[in-house]
Amino acid sequence: MKHDLNLRHLKAVALIADSGSSHAAAATAGVSQPAISQALKRVETQFGVSIFDRSGTGMRLNAEGLIVNLRIRRMFDALAQMRRRINGARRGQKAVRLENLVTMTHLRAVLAVANNRGFSAAARHMGISVPSVHRATRELEDIIGTKLFDRLNYGVEPTPLGADVARLSGLALREIDAAFEDLLEARGFERGKVVVGAQPLARTDILPNAIAELCRRMPEAEVEIIEGEYEILVHALRRGELDIMIGALRGKARERDVQETPLLEDSLSIMARAGHPLAGRGDISVAELARYPWVIPRRGAPTRVHFEKLFDGRPPPGLVESSSLVVIRALLAASDRLTLMSRRRILYEEQMGLLTALPVPLHFTARKVGITTRANWHPTRMQGEFLTILRQQLDD
Repeated sequence: MKHDLNLRHLKAVALIADSGSSHAAAATAGVSQPAISQALKRVETQFGVSIFDRSGTGMRLNAEGLIVNLRIRRMFDALAQMRRRINGARRGQKAVRLENLVTMTHLRAVLAVANNRGFSAAARHMGISVPSVHRATRELEDIIGTKLFDRLNYGVEPTPLGADVARLSGLALREIDAAFEDLLEARGFERGKVVVGAQPLARTDILPNAIAELCRRMPEAEVEIIEGEYEILVHALRRGELDIMIGALRGKARERDVQETPLLEDSLSIMARAGHPLAGRGDISVAELARYPWVIPRRGAPTRVHFEKLFDGRPPPGLVESSSLVVIRALLAASDRLTLMSRRRILYEEQMGLLTALPVPLHFTARKVGITTRANWHPTRMQGEFLTILRQQLDD
């Protein structure tokens, strides 16, 4: 979302909210009272609302101000995490007063470079010149006192510290976007947006049904779907690029900032084309399954682990490795290959009589399906409504 907000101005709003007075806020910030008042005026202009009610006893947040102040606080919480991470990496050096030095441009630039793995692509994404991106990232590196990116032949790669700075920049920026969305919702508009990360398991029925219901309840709601495997999506979630992730859970929230909510249990089945020689057979042995070629996800994927377990670590030769439903479906239809997947993924193909599940019990493949969010995520009203719908869909 495009805006021209200034971090110092946002800090001024937080100080006024704390003290109830622009004079007290100015004293705390070490600036003049007119400077604080001007900062507040600019923030109110950007958001298009009045943030405080003025009276003889001071300044109090009004309804819109409570919304804005909450998001400002959460943004500065993300910056405080960034400061702690940076100062932890600067052991023995003078601590950085990050919030007093960093700008919105710094945050946008480091996030864009990290996401696009290059300055030219980052500049195109931000709509500014390449030298401007270089300058912003170099300024931030100077503030922090260390490099955030390694320059490689094919582009740039964030350092471990750079990756964390980019992630927390994304979270800080997302809070300001959410403030604009919250204000629209408070005025009765339903133009909010939810960005959903969809793992393969969620794409056939869970997600489409939930989106249809959300759009029925809130016709102006915007939904963006990002498809991918777990590792890609969970990193995007932690950077604030996704609001919600739906699919098979890994059974553990490996990072303290990620929260999993299991909603149903699913298991894998062995799938084949409807006319496969094993279709309709009973008492199919593992030895018989090993006589046929397979298409299966790459090593490391949870389904691949179950596949290896099925064959006791000695899978049949001639494997094709793919997680693409389009590729898997085409290979099954054109041959006697088999695959291992949730029947939810090929719901329509099975209903149309194209694919079928072989009657082989695979109880050891049971897994939980649910929602993954950031642990401290504060959804907008529309995002909260979408979460409610998802829970209702999966509970049913």
